[in-house]
Amino acid sequence: MRLYPRAGQTAIDDPEYGHFDAGPDGGFDLPEDLAERLRRFHVDKAPVWETDIERQARLLNEELERRKDPATLLAAVEQLVAAAAQTAPTEPAPAKSRTAKKATTAG
Repeated sequence: MRLYPRAGQTAIDDPEYGHFDAGPDGGFDLPEDLAERLRRFHVDKAPVWETDIERQARLLNEELERRKDPATLLAAVEQLVAAAAQTAPTEPAPAKSRTAKKATTAG
């Protein structure tokens, strides 16, 4: 079972199952027994470990709550506008008019 720590652990040492390092996304691939044991841990009635589905739901809810706040939304829009203004291309120089020269043949 894949579990994600809510406290940022990067390694687990278990006397029965050994050492586990977090993957690139911060999750741990753990044996079912160990994962179930870790999922039972809570601090202040909040789980210390969560599954992928629980993690996605929590992150989505946090993002929705963040977007409900008008000040936060305005700050995000201002950042986007500032970034767009900094990366806006400068006006290109006016194109020089070219006239095609015709080849003259004598003959």
